[in-house]
Amino acid sequence: MKKVLLGTTALVAAGLLAQPALASDPIKLQVKGYYQNLVTFSDVDDVAGSTANYKDAQFRHEGEVHFKGETKLDNGLTVGFDAQLEIVNVGLSGGQPRDMDETYMYFSGGFGKLQLGAENGAAYLLHTGVPSVGLGFDDRNFGPVVANTGHNRPNISGDTAKGTYFTPKMGGFQAGISYSPNVDHQALSGNGFGVMTVATGSVEDVIGAGANYTAKFGDAMVDLSAAYETGSVVGGGSNVDPEIWALGLNVGFGGFTVGASYGDSENYTSGGGVTAGLDSTIWALGVAYKTGPWGVSAGYQTTDNEIAGATSSGSGDEYELAASYQLGAGVQLRGGLLHADMDLNSQADTTTLFIGTFLTF
Repeated sequence: MKKVLLGTTALVAAGLLAQPALASDPIKLQVKGYYQNLVTFSDVDDVAGSTANYKDAQFRHEGEVHFKGETKLDNGLTVGFDAQLEIVNVGLSGGQPRDMDETYMYFSGGFGKLQLGAENGAAYLLHTGVPSVGLGFDDRNFGPVVANTGHNRPNISGDTAKGTYFTPKMGGFQAGISYSPNVDHQALSGNGFGVMTVATGSVEDVIGAGANYTAKFGDAMVDLSAAYETGSVVGGGSNVDPEIWALGLNVGFGGFTVGASYGDSENYTSGGGVTAGLDSTIWALGVAYKTGPWGVSAGYQTTDNEIAGATSSGSGDEYELAASYQLGAGVQLRGGLLHADMDLNSQADTTTLFIGTFLTF
């Protein structure tokens, strides 16, 4: 994996040196992003032995501003970057503040695309999730999540610094591979060469691969993906190394899209942690229909976690009914009902009504 990425980097460097690029335009900056604002009303069941107090009504929001730019050199090579600023400070695990999210650069051309920096890997980016016009289940910003499991979109490395190579898209098919030396906050990449320490129990040498096929046949479409990601636990031995593999499929015709996805993870806890012996499986099904500015969808996801002899084994089922209306370019209203039926770690069953405005710019 490391040899492949290093070899690709060498090819890009050779392309840069092939001929002068002085006549090309400088990188032009664009500002894009999104902002999501919700009002939610929740009914949370009491859990035996719990003294937690739940607030029924809440205002929630999340958003980012993306600074993007690229230029095409005279030799045909495209060079660009993307820096994403968190405008709602959601924080990192452990309470660390986070102002910047993904920050990376890329080279693209006839050879494909090489991406370097803090961004999710190929297994994550090439995955196909089930359709939804609401909040959805796959890597969402809002909603209950079953504990001690990962989403069915592989994301062990998160958006830590890595190298990723994508093949050119040929006949609707594209593949990619990624390598992350360690799973730490991207700010650590500012340390001097060779002085970064890796703590025992942390995850390093994360390798991910994914493939995606998309095609249209008249009014019909198909979107199919397969992905795999694994890493090594420092001082832990191979029997605790986390790994995730996932499959996704969407089929569409005449405004309808029907989708399904499946994920299986070993020794992986949502958020990038490791739980030895944890086996999680996730199934998701969804259907959506769009006509004009309107959209409706229904979805179901079931999660099953097992640790032999442990009390944290259990399952969770989630259901979503949603509708959307496009007010104009970049302005969409969404609303719906989300129910989570939890049988894991004394989590509370929750039913939530949500309505919100989703902005893209």
